[in-house]
Amino acid sequence: MKRVKAFLEVSRWRIQLVSLATILLGPLYGAGSLKDIFTSDIVIFALLFLSTITFACNVNCYHDRGVDSLEKKHLSDSVDTLGFGVLKKIMIMEILFIFVLSVYFIYRTHLIVALLGSLGLLFGYTYSSPPLRLKSRGLIGVIPVNLGVYVLPILAGYLIIDQNVTLDFLLFILGYALLNLGINLVNVAEDHDVDKRCDIFTIAHKLGIRKTIGTASLTTILGSLIILSMLFIQINNIYSVIFFFLLLTTMAFTSLDISTTLLKQDIETAVKKKGKRLPLYFISTRYPMILILLFSLI
Repeated sequence: MKRVKAFLEVSRWRIQLVSLATILLGPLYGAGSLKDIFTSDIVIFALLFLSTITFACNVNCYHDRGVDSLEKKHLSDSVDTLGFGVLKKIMIMEILFIFVLSVYFIYRTHLIVALLGSLGLLFGYTYSSPPLRLKSRGLIGVIPVNLGVYVLPILAGYLIIDQNVTLDFLLFILGYALLNLGINLVNVAEDHDVDKRCDIFTIAHKLGIRKTIGTASLTTILGSLIILSMLFIQINNIYSVIFFFLLLTTMAFTSLDISTTLLKQDIETAVKKKGKRLPLYFISTRYPMILILLFSLI
């Protein structure tokens, strides 16, 4: 039981719960009815996404054990509980499982979905693992996270439902990527000191904390505006209207909460406080999107 809890920790189970919305956004955007969503392909896609995210989290904890021991002891302790050998075997099994799921999509003639899944696996590995260790390469570090978590899965989920990619959907993906980039930059800025002590140089070290939060504010606002514009055209009943205004409220709160950090004189302390609100930012902005798209199909 102790090892099970340790595995859940190194798999960032709390983040996994927040990430469930990402599985449905693409399929719901492409669906013509609720019937399109309840298929075996969507279930297998959910397994592919969750397996890839779990693998990326495991790789990150494996290679960041020393970093996590400074301020995220629950993660480093979990790695110690499992042991490097066991965690390595788990990651090999995850790769094999992802390979099997990718073969399924090739069999189902969803070749692009299989390729996107493989690309997500590659991003998850190269982000944390040497020699590339992209997380420590300044501005480049935001690319694998943004593409691997906020672009490729949405596109893959959509393609399972509809092979014709529309302009409004591409704009929606752009908005989603910008919104989540802004939220994630808060986390990057929060880890500025710890990363520096461990010779990890992120975008926060390249730009500085204040400029990083300034960028986070800008991309969060811009992403929110794009998403709201694209979802507005999906509204077709009173229920989707209600959830649209809920989304408008949560996005305004998130953007304002991040932006007001710039007004603080001690921005480093302020960023650490805001960093604890990341789950709130993610949940409050993602799930209203799901509800808007869901009720627009009813």
